Amino acid sequence: MRQLARTVLPVLLPLLLTELAIAQAVDCTPGTDPAAIRQAEQKLVLLQRMVGTAGPAQRVDEGDNADARATLEQARRDAERASLALDEGCATEAVSLATSGLSLASKAFALARNSGADGGREFKEVHARTTSYLQSLESQPPDVRGIGDADISGMQRQIDRAEELAVGGDYQAATRLLQPVVDRLERRLVAIYDQKTVYYEKSFDGPEDEYAYVAQQYQGYQMVLDRFADSREPPHSAKKMYDDLLASAADLATAAESHAQASDWDTALAEMQQAVTQCERAMRLIGIGF
Repeated sequence: MRQLARTVLPVLLPLLLTELAIAQAVDCTPGTDPAAIRQAEQKLVLLQRMVGTAGPAQRVDEGDNADARATLEQARRDAERASLALDEGCATEAVSLATSGLSLASKAFALARNSGADGGREFKEVHARTTSYLQSLESQPPDVRGIGDADISGMQRQIDRAEELAVGGDYQAATRLLQPVVDRLERRLVAIYDQKTVYYEKSFDGPEDEYAYVAQQYQGYQMVLDRFADSREPPHSAKKMYDDLLASAADLATAAESHAQASDWDTALAEMQQAVTQCERAMRLIGIGF
């Protein structure tokens, strides 16, 4: 019996400690807002689908990119914490955790080294953009999305189908299936962020809530910059400044994500706000005003 205890304890102890850490990480105040709970449920379902054991997550698990696997595990931990928060009725915290997990999952997919043909790499890039754009759209207030719930559900079904095709190795068909989805999402988000000042001012429950909002704004600005990267160039004299601003914004956003993971929301918010400011300065250099 003592030998059995010595054998079982080292196996169970890490699992118990992990569960305890996850439970302790969920410190929140329950709410009853049905809209907030519904948003949390939608994001959690999307995250759980992304970090499951099939599709892109399976390729990360089976790949040899350690950073991608570690990032995916972080996303899965966020999914667990978001589920616990939602079970406790803490919708705001669940949304924040699910949003963080979705961002990490997209990052993991981007980090994963593709071992297939060029079609596989193209699918991975288009899939990452599609899921990221859909996440950004769902984070917007319903009255400015411009795309209804039924259409969003249809897009998610198309993403699911594309993932099934990719798992079967038909990358070209999977990419063709995603292309109209990503194009529509991109056009809509560019339009939304072009009108961002119309609804930017809003009240926040605290730095965590505001951080989630500003982080989405940063992702939107990155998307706009990507959209116009090939068609607009900064003046030759400002090229270095433009590159430095984008590099600074990326470093600040990375640092902010790290502090957000540690629940240091004040620091994370300040860094993400600086990242947004750097993006806005870069955008003005290529003729996009905010």
